Amino acid sequence: MHPHLQVKSTNNDAFLESIISVIESVDCKEYFSNHLGKSQSDQKVIVAGFQSAICDALAANIPSTKWELEYRPSKSSRDSVDIFGSDEYSVIAIELDKHRADQVAKKFVSRVAILPETKVYYISLCYPGTANMSKPEVIKYFGFCSNLAKRMDNVYAGFTVESKT
Repeated sequence: MHPHLQVKSTNNDAFLESIISVIESVDCKEYFSNHLGKSQSDQKVIVAGFQSAICDALAANIPSTKWELEYRPSKSSRDSVDIFGSDEYSVIAIELDKHRADQVAKKFVSRVAILPETKVYYISLCYPGTANMSKPEVIKYFGFCSNLAKRMDNVYAGFTVESKT
């Protein structure tokens, strides 16, 4: 079980391809094979472990970028980016969420608005939440975020983690 790329805004960006490759290489089985039905606090611990695994894999495979967890781009806002990367050319924002289109759209808008005015690589990484959360709707919103990112000269990718082992 690995993250599965659903949407990307460009086929011509080597840096995006390296990020995609790293994210797709992370095994999710230990995090998401049996998390459904657990309490919110237990799920939060599971997601934090997955978040660390993704960040560690990125740091090991893309060392030219500085990676950190829970980065706060604005001191006046409580919003933080789950996984943040920066180098001299761009910033990378990776947000982990359940399969909820409203969360994907809300975070994309808010994070891109508060990030520095430089090229932004924005990644949505969604994991199973409940049976009522629509994965097709999330994928539809990945497409909207991708189109908006292109219009802003930024880059977008949307991933889902399957709930099956």
